[in-house]
Amino acid sequence: MQLTRRGYALVAVVVVAEVLAVVHGARALNAVAAPAVIALVVGAVEVVRVERPTADRGAVSPGFPGDVREVDLAVDGGGVATVIDRAPDRVTVDPAIADASGSATVEASLPTTLTYDVELADRGRHSLGPVLVRVSDVLGLVTAEFDVPETATALVYPPVYQVAGREALLREVLDRDAIERHEFDEIREYVPGDPLRDVHWKSTAKDPEEMFVTEFADRRIEDTVVLAASSEDGAVDEMAAAAASVAVMTIDAGVGVELRAPTVSVPTGSGVDHRDRLLRALALTEGGHPDPSEMEDVDVHVHADADGVTLTLGSRTHAFDDLTVSRANPLADRGVSA
Repeated sequence: MQLTRRGYALVAVVVVAEVLAVVHGARALNAVAAPAVIALVVGAVEVVRVERPTADRGAVSPGFPGDVREVDLAVDGGGVATVIDRAPDRVTVDPAIADASGSATVEASLPTTLTYDVELADRGRHSLGPVLVRVSDVLGLVTAEFDVPETATALVYPPVYQVAGREALLREVLDRDAIERHEFDEIREYVPGDPLRDVHWKSTAKDPEEMFVTEFADRRIEDTVVLAASSEDGAVDEMAAAAASVAVMTIDAGVGVELRAPTVSVPTGSGVDHRDRLLRALALTEGGHPDPSEMEDVDVHVHADADGVTLTLGSRTHAFDDLTVSRANPLADRGVSA
């Protein structure tokens, strides 16, 4: 517990009043000092009796650099307080609520709820909090500070770019063309909704009362790619962005992906949930190289160094910039699950 600037000013008034009263015998000055002392005592008692504040947070959805996410913070307790939610340098708090240090700051009576926006910046895991709650009396004379160790994580994915390697992936890595994505499975009876292009006319001609269609088996579930990522010093972010771009492109092509990065790995999988697992892993990986034993059966290798990023598909190596169609995020309009 300590005095605020207003409290110190009031103490100064009391001291001056008492000195003048002693020197000049102006007893009336005690009428000024006494209420001031009472106010200080009452304020101190009020602050001492305040229970330690607690806080509860909502989860912050992960996103990409430049995305805006909402932060929800509920602070329980009593008294008038200044609530300061500390923010890291790599997360930008809405200027309307940010203080000089960049932290979200609000003055309110407890309990209160603080909701504000942050703009995500650099790839990685960033911690919001802990919370500093500065409780004061009603007159703002006495204050007590409480550190509330309630934090939230803002996970920032690497940037994802639109790349043009899909056909090369199918041709050079999977040894097939896009047109070969399906194989004949069986012939079955027609059901409403089947496309007419799948009608098996030869079988239908043998039984005029029935119509038959060709059933195709989707071979994409059998397609998997082992994606490795490596980087030299200072190039980990470029590596992560390129690997994320290739992973998203591959998942969109209906191909399963296994990731082997320097400090994380993700088993083979496909679909939206697996895409998000890959993005999370690439948000957290550090630079360096996977274990040499993990490079023996790699299909696609992303490598970043001071000269740029290269992408090796099968036996061919390409400059990643040459395959980049656009820096616009292809996931921008699709949303990314938490």
